[in-house]
Formats: sequence, structure tokens, C-alpha cells
Amino acid sequence: MDTAQNPGSDHKKTDPPKSVSAYLDPNYWNQRFSDEEHYEWLKDYSHFRHLIQSHIKPNSSVLELGCGNSQLSEELYKDGITEITCTDLSSVAVERMKERLLSKGYEEIKVLEADMLDLPFSEESFDVVIEKGTMDVLFVDSGDPWNPQPATVSKVMAMLEGVHKVLRSDGIFISITFGQPHFRRPFFHNAKFSWSVEWHTFGDGFHYFFFILRKGRRILDGGESIEKIETPSISLYQEELEGEDYIFRTNVDELDS
Repeated sequence: MDTAQNPGSDHKKTDPPKSVSAYLDPNYWNQRFSDEEHYEWLKDYSHFRHLIQSHIKPNSSVLELGCGNSQLSEELYKDGITEITCTDLSSVAVERMKERLLSKGYEEIKVLEADMLDLPFSEESFDVVIEKGTMDVLFVDSGDPWNPQPATVSKVMAMLEGVHKVLRSDGIFISITFGQPHFRRPFFHNAKFSWSVEWHTFGDGFHYFFFILRKGRRILDGGESIEKIETPSISLYQEELEGEDYIFRTNVDELDS
């Protein structure tokens, strides 16, 4: 069971905000990270560990975008992936993450305050860039998911262009998200990017998507470079209907009817 959903967990449970627009407010996140020890969006590591192990080599240099108070970097480290840089826009999240990692002996993991729309790294700095629910925040005020507002498109493209820039020539971008393939395809397949795209699903009744984008692998002859996997129907359990993931998702991408 997810720590965030476990009534017996040792951290304060955070109530969802009254409006999803709060997710766009830096003050909301600073206050939340001041009070909250740990929360995992989109299930914890155990649910997609097999996918991580299939695509990230232990000697990879990894950049995590929007680390928040997730334990993802710790779990990667335990699996032998030790060259990790975590970033977050919230100064509170960064300081608390530094303290937590140092207290657990993970001195090698770097934690930096950075905006994912303007990454402060040079070209081809990382083998892997990973985000888990971070890009979804950009869609909370996107309007129609089939035709997002120009401001949303601009922000998402800025993020992806930054990711593509800092990835090495054969690097991998992993996006763990609520966003279904038919909504993400227009962004991932933009002509600016050289990556191929594939995806997997994980989760019980509430499915999440694990995208793997491989830089330099795009098919240039006009063929589709996205692996087609049937999108499952969504059947939600009661605890998922009541959770913050569900509240957030219904304002990011419309559920299939």
C-alpha cells in the first residue's frame, strides 16, 4: 500500500486543496512541504520498479524533476543508481529533502532549487531525466485536454525542450504521469525532438502511464515511432476515488467515458 494512502503511516495526512489552481501557486507548495514529511503521487516505487530496472543502468547519471518530498531518489539509490540530482522549484522542499537525505546517509544525492522550465544545466549532462507527476501540474489550467490553451502548450514545450537539451545523445526521458497517450502524443512527437516514444501502464484499478522517450531513436521516414499499447479502461476502487490523485487527475485529463 502507498505510504500516502496508509492510515498507519508516520506523517501528517495532507488534505487536497479546495481548487486545483492551488497546485500552480508556489506558496501552496512551500506551505505544504513545511507541514508534510512525505507524499507519493502516482503510487510508490514498488509499483513501477520493474520498469525502472528495465531502462536505467546502475551507472547512469539521473536528473529528477520536481522531487518534492517523494522517496523516489532514495529508492533509486537503494537499487544501485547513485549518481542522482534532484530538483524542485520550492526552496522549502529542497532544504527539507537535503536534511532528510543527509540524515539517512545519502550524501551523494544532490538536491538543487531549479525551475523545470529553465533548467540550469549544460547540454548532454544526464543519461536519464525522470519526472513523476511533475509535468501534470502544467496541465491543471489547460482547458480542453484535446486542445490545450496556448499558455499550457508553451510551458510544456519549454519543459520538454529543456529535458531534450540536457539529455545525452542516447539518453532516456522517463515520464510517469496521469496523462493518457492520446493527450501526450502531440507534445512528445513535436518535430523539435529526436526521441522515440513508448509507454507502459501500471496500477490496480486506477492506471498510470510510464513513458520512455529515447533520444536519437525517432523514425524519420514518416512512420510512427510510438509503441502502441491498448489503453485500459479505468475502473476505480473506493480509496482511489477518495484520494488526491483522483481529484488532481480529473482536472488534468478527462476520464474515458
